[in-house]
Amino acid sequence: MSAEKFPIGELISVIIPCYNEAQNIEQTLKEIYKYFDKFVPNYEVIVVVEKSTDNTLEVINSSKNQKTIVLENERKFGKGYSLRRGIYFAKGQYILTCDADLPVDIKKYFPSMLELLRKDEKVAAVFATALAIKTCRRERGFVRSVVSLIFFVLRQLFLQFPVSDTQLGFKLFRADVAKKCCQKVNENGFLFDLILTDLMLNAGYQIEEINVKVVERKIKSSVSVGEIIKTTCKFCKYILFTRSKLLRKCTDKVMINDKSKGVKASSI
Repeated sequence: MSAEKFPIGELISVIIPCYNEAQNIEQTLKEIYKYFDKFVPNYEVIVVVEKSTDNTLEVINSSKNQKTIVLENERKFGKGYSLRRGIYFAKGQYILTCDADLPVDIKKYFPSMLELLRKDEKVAAVFATALAIKTCRRERGFVRSVVSLIFFVLRQLFLQFPVSDTQLGFKLFRADVAKKCCQKVNENGFLFDLILTDLMLNAGYQIEEINVKVVERKIKSSVSVGEIIKTTCKFCKYILFTRSKLLRKCTDKVMINDKSKGVKASSI
């Protein structure tokens, strides 16, 4: 994708949630700026910073360019909260969410993801997926690989998503759909992506996937074992109790809107 092929009138919003990412965020910002400055005429980077115990905020402020907006959370709410805050704040027609360690090569995969999103209005998002690597103990370590495998099995068994990987931190959304659907997501933690995916699929949208090679940069994951256990418990609660109520509530609202305004029943 060249600058000539990218419409000047289109704005891309890049959202990066951060918590204790001082060792990763500077390099990530450099790679994003290098690519977007060359190929994307109009973009913004929104970095949402949780209250960190390291100097993440200082590193960001010293590394950011003039197109970067820094939002600091009052306390540690969770990755989902930061993503939702960034999505609401974004002004672009397309929203790219990525982890602070930038797990994939942006110049290699972003153009293909954007092409997939543009070609069909029914496609609400394009997810980068690397399930084979994420479940590999040698590549990801024992804890992270086992957790990825467990979540994949539970998703397929109980939710039957036509999406193999909802958790890799590199996704491209249509902004209007993301903003509309995330209003219904009452989750501040790591399940935010999964619930948002569930709502988009339930609303009749499609989600495309593109296989990527993960670039591991982190020396140590900022996700603790306690957070993994907590997220697993939340996942089970969502499957057993919360999901049916949430989807029924959204469907009921759609049916009301459909009768009064002629809105298609596939829209939230």
